[in-house]
Amino acid sequence: MFKGFMFFFKQGLKYDKRYILWLILLQLVAAVTPIAAALLPKLVIDELAATRRIGYLSACVGAFAGWMLLNETLTSFFMRDGFTRRCRVNAAFDTELHARLARADYADLESPAFKDRQAKAEKFLTCDYHGFGYLLDCGVNVLGQLTTIAGLLVMLSALELWLVATFAALAVIGSVLESKAMRKAMRLSMEVVKQSRLWTYYSELFEQSDYGKEIRLNGMANWLLGREREAMSMANANIKRQNDCYIVSGAQRAVITFVQQCAAYGAVLAGSLSIGSFAMCVSATGSLAFAVRKLMDSLTEIRAYDLYYEQLDEYLSTPQTLRAGRRHIAAGRYRIEFIDVGYRYAGAENWALRHINLALEPGQRLALVGENGSGKSTLIKLLCRLYAPSEGVIRLDGVDIAEYDYDEYVELFAAVFQDCRLFECSVRDNILLGRDVDASELDAIVAQVGLAQRIALLPHGLDTAVGRRFDEDGFEPSGGEAQKIVLARALCRDAQVIVLDEPTAAMDPRAEYELYRDFDALVGDKTAVYISHRLAACRFCDCIAVLDGGRLSECGTHTDLMAGNNKYAELYALQAQYYV
Repeated sequence: MFKGFMFFFKQGLKYDKRYILWLILLQLVAAVTPIAAALLPKLVIDELAATRRIGYLSACVGAFAGWMLLNETLTSFFMRDGFTRRCRVNAAFDTELHARLARADYADLESPAFKDRQAKAEKFLTCDYHGFGYLLDCGVNVLGQLTTIAGLLVMLSALELWLVATFAALAVIGSVLESKAMRKAMRLSMEVVKQSRLWTYYSELFEQSDYGKEIRLNGMANWLLGREREAMSMANANIKRQNDCYIVSGAQRAVITFVQQCAAYGAVLAGSLSIGSFAMCVSATGSLAFAVRKLMDSLTEIRAYDLYYEQLDEYLSTPQTLRAGRRHIAAGRYRIEFIDVGYRYAGAENWALRHINLALEPGQRLALVGENGSGKSTLIKLLCRLYAPSEGVIRLDGVDIAEYDYDEYVELFAAVFQDCRLFECSVRDNILLGRDVDASELDAIVAQVGLAQRIALLPHGLDTAVGRRFDEDGFEPSGGEAQKIVLARALCRDAQVIVLDEPTAAMDPRAEYELYRDFDALVGDKTAVYISHRLAACRFCDCIAVLDGGRLSECGTHTDLMAGNNKYAELYALQAQYYV
């Protein structure tokens, strides 16, 4: 039951022990307040009804005022400084969590099941927007409420036992009823997670400029709004059912409070309690009922969110299967071979790739061609070890790549993907990505990819921000400029293998011509893998591999494949007719 609480407790101890200590001290300070608030009126009223000793009354009032002053001071300090420390713990944990995500298998990031676990893990970490560490608050609140309950019971034991027993029983009954309602509400919240994810997805589409053109030019607004309302309605229906549970428990609690008050006033009218004892009884029993209810609420919250802890534990424990290898890669030039390799996406019936046998020799220029869905991008992801083969093996110099250290293997590759991404930082940072490259070498690479003139026109040169999200002087690169920045990024890596996935898709004809013309100079003696739908661009490659329906149908030079008059020759002729 306390797995979730212990998780946050360990995180607090790990990153800031005073954070835990302040939480405990805050609860102990708060626990004494209702005891003092119930005891003082009895002492004062009874004294006023008897001898009215001024010194005694002054001491009581002074002690209580002094305690309230100390209480306010300590509460303010523990709350404010504790919140500062909570933020630090949260930030440290987020960094650790993001480091785990950065090392997670790429296939998991694409998995709907993984995304659901991620959403439920987030629900546990923030406890339905209560904030990071809410379960820790609930746990230490149990300590505080138990302290309050113990003190109040000691005070009330001096009164009529039947009255104390009645109040205690009613408090427990009310808390049990509320706990039952909360458990039901938490079960409903499990159903809200997926609906809320869908609702968030549709709502964010309207906020992202990437989708703005599609929505407007295709008249999609009403259609998307309908989808958003549908997801919203399903989520809100369950939220309403949750709140209905709370409304019923609130009404039940009101009835129990009414019975408590009737019993207290009845005892006074019967003459069994003094006025001071009555005042203490009313205050103490109200505080007792509140403390018991808060205790049960905290226990219920801990129990309810523990359901999500299993999801967090599973999420954090997702195996990093691609990082199992420990073998180091020796320096040199490498031969990579696919041996009967196949890959099938999780949950898919058909194979994306099957029975692929292909060798990539050191320094070779290999072109991958084929129609959409033929498996080109999947093969590249297998080559770059973003995926692990479902069957077969990929070998580097005769050794299964799964045996090699993952980071060392990935360092062999520099990739330029068609859907390349730029970051909201300077052009320099987008190219270097934290690497240290000599300024003259960087300038040469920028000129090599055809960016020098564009960079010269920017207000801060290479230090100009990409995008205007954080800098009004930033610039929005065109698709072709973005591909050139990413190409420069790849060249700065100085990797053994360069992968170019439709590198000219967003370039104008002149830029594309210049890239092909200078291709050998760009790649140098490195191995290169090139994907393109423009088959004329493949003529400079040493070998062309043709994929058809996830199978390797042909492999050879442009001349050989044209002479074979098969799939490649058919696709080439289809394109060539528009240029003849």
